Amino acid sequence: MHIEMLKSLLRQQLVRLGKVLQNGVRPELEAVYQSIFDRDLEKLAIRNEFYPLGAAANYSLMYLVSRALQTFSFEQVVELGAGQTTFLIDAFKKRNIFTGAVLTLEHDEGWRTIVQEKVSHEVQKVPLSNNPYPGGYDLSDAIIPAKIDLLLIDGPPAIGGKYLSRHSALPLLNRINQEDFVIIVDDAERRGELQLVERIKAALSSKGVKYRTGDLLAAKRQTVIAGGKFEIAAFF
Repeated sequence: MHIEMLKSLLRQQLVRLGKVLQNGVRPELEAVYQSIFDRDLEKLAIRNEFYPLGAAANYSLMYLVSRALQTFSFEQVVELGAGQTTFLIDAFKKRNIFTGAVLTLEHDEGWRTIVQEKVSHEVQKVPLSNNPYPGGYDLSDAIIPAKIDLLLIDGPPAIGGKYLSRHSALPLLNRINQEDFVIIVDDAERRGELQLVERIKAALSSKGVKYRTGDLLAAKRQTVIAGGKFEIAAFF
């Protein structure tokens, strides 16, 4: 019986490992990104009051946003979904490391209010809709900047079978600065986000926009699509 139990446990571990490999995540690398992120905050004299845990932004995403803001001079950032990266971007603004404009879109009024009280840029309320993507953002009345050079897609939630909710970001591709841009898709190990990445690439290609893609793998997966003078972000 003891041997059979060990075999059963081994099979379970192999199944878990297979799922990790299939989904393209490397949880063991989370500590590496945390170390780099913590180091950079100390160097920049930014208080480390962030909580990259659970459903929030993980350390590879925090590292990615931090490095992008340190490397490039973005003029307009648009962020879908308020959270830890919202606080991070605000901290960079308060230290004048990043001096561009920021807009965060958020559907939950209670959470939007909490975040808005802590950051200096606008956290704009947008409702959710089931048309055309269940659980997606309804951007019909949203006030969106004309030229976005960093688009961070980390909302709305993709739960309850609404795995295509973040496809509601696709209309924003018409506002992307096609000469120089970075698009970050969080949770890119999930099927909805995997499909979203392919649709973004197809849309850019149809317009003749040149770009590079790259992935960060840790507890979650982020896909970076970047072009022009920001192209090297795909290799972060």
